[in-house]
Amino acid sequence: MLEDIAFDTPVSQPQPSGRPAASSEPLRVAVLWKTPNLGLYSNAPFDSLYTAIGHNNGNLAFVHAIASHITNPVGFFAWGTSAETLRKNADIIVIPCANQLGRHTDYGQMAENLEKSGLPIVAIGLGAQANSYDHDIELSPGTLRWAQVIAASNPSSASSNIYTRGAYTSAQLDKLGITGSLPGGCPSHFLNQAPGLGRKIHANWTACELPRSISVAAGHQAWVKTREIEHQLISLMMDPIAPGQYVVQSMGEMIKISRGIFDDIEPQVLKEIQEHTVPHYSPEEFRSWCRNYVRSYYDVPAWMDSLRQQDLTIGCRYHGVALAIQAERMGVTVTIDSRTRELCENTGVPYVDAAALTAPLTRKRLKALVAFDPDAYDRHRADSAGRYLDFLEANRLKPAPFLKAIAVGR
Repeated sequence: MLEDIAFDTPVSQPQPSGRPAASSEPLRVAVLWKTPNLGLYSNAPFDSLYTAIGHNNGNLAFVHAIASHITNPVGFFAWGTSAETLRKNADIIVIPCANQLGRHTDYGQMAENLEKSGLPIVAIGLGAQANSYDHDIELSPGTLRWAQVIAASNPSSASSNIYTRGAYTSAQLDKLGITGSLPGGCPSHFLNQAPGLGRKIHANWTACELPRSISVAAGHQAWVKTREIEHQLISLMMDPIAPGQYVVQSMGEMIKISRGIFDDIEPQVLKEIQEHTVPHYSPEEFRSWCRNYVRSYYDVPAWMDSLRQQDLTIGCRYHGVALAIQAERMGVTVTIDSRTRELCENTGVPYVDAAALTAPLTRKRLKALVAFDPDAYDRHRADSAGRYLDFLEANRLKPAPFLKAIAVGR
């Protein structure tokens, strides 16, 4: 596995604001993600892989995207990197964010360390997690402090340094007194570097009357409310002529079955996973099914390449679906909470609420479920790219040229 990247050349200390002295040189960026490339991971220990992906393969999507969007000199550092190391090796910190705003996190220690660094901080893709838009988020004091430290590090009152997943997250921050964030979406919206993505997706989707091969963006065995949906999707996925795949992202036990690590899973948990997927199989047949159909991916290009072979990707995992969209194939997210719905609404990814999937699922019904206007999608993506471009530039981050191409539509 890769170690934290450190620079050998001594650097001058930044000014108190965190900014270096006036210079034409681009800012050196510390991206808080320890392992940007998992290398030859085929024989890596599971625990090493699980840690490197941040306990969810979907994290790779937005980290890969952000790394491709910034042309500044970039170093990658673990979340726990000391303030002194960050000061010595960077002029600005970029945090690739997920749904950190929820009661499941406590970032008090990290908040203290970031504040000690004295560097400006840019958070990209920050999301709030609640059961629905009707609920407010609940934060630990540590995570609230973390968000406050990020906001306070912004040296400019004229622009934002927090790019959120959407209006719901920004509104939740407003309620906490953290104002001025920019509702944007997820940076994985711009993984595909070409304009006109919507038209390409539409052309592939309409080329076949019904979807044949299906990739399922797998949920979790504890999600009982979506279990019958997964059973039906798995049945459609297991077509003998056009076989698909069951792509897992989280949590650890679900990922283990994709790598044939059955004996390390508690027997009761393994039984629950089987009940969530193929309850009609024997334990031995279940293991064979896992080897044949269950997959997890550890680099974004390989993941997207596998999705290009499928006519449709559908399931509860937003990033598993979004990668199919970026690979120019149709995807539908089955939304289960505020975070998945917000991401879809702000990136144009088709979605359907899990509660609405009451009738038997067939290929014909899946085809009818997709509401996708390619021209509206491309307009929305261009507008979003323009706002994202302005956000990066306002924070003295040099955007990749292809972002402008997407923004202007050519």
